[in-house]
Amino acid sequence: MEDAFVHRKRSSRLAIKESEREEARLAQIRKAEEEEKMGRARRLEARRQREEEERLRREQAREQRRKERERSESRKQTEQE
Repeated sequence: MEDAFVHRKRSSRLAIKESEREEARLAQIRKAEEEEKMGRARRLEARRQREEEERLRREQAREQRRKERERSESRKQTEQE
């Protein structure tokens, strides 16, 4: 009888240890998934920022060309007068 009790106690400890290992494994998987998700979010935000900076550069260059064109046309009109 005592032998059966010891065996059950040992089985219970083994089951608890196995359960703890499984919980740790699942926690590690969740952590890895969360890190991957955050990495994707950071990459997406960096990409959006690069695209916005590029759009602003193009817009500024376009505005600069427009101003240059207006100055050039203004000089031509002044020379013709």
